[in-house]
Amino acid sequence: MPDVLYTLTLQVRDAPGVLVRIAHVFARRSCNVSSVQVKPHAGGIWSDMTIEARNVMRITQIVQQLEKIIDVKSVYVHNNERKS
Repeated sequence: MPDVLYTLTLQVRDAPGVLVRIAHVFARRSCNVSSVQVKPHAGGIWSDMTIEARNVMRITQIVQQLEKIIDVKSVYVHNNERKS
């Protein structure tokens, strides 16, 4: 299997426990998250979260599960980047 890096950008509510619920989606699918970066919106209740994960078997299923989380407003998957 080629080494594929997936980058997801989520708009999430800036509230306690949101990161845990998102991480649990990846853990249930046995996916290893490479990095997480969160940038809060100025004066708002939303934050942008960027997640990188490698070799995810069912990215569409993960996206669907993330979209079901109440505190997740949107999910965007960037183009896959292949590493040699």
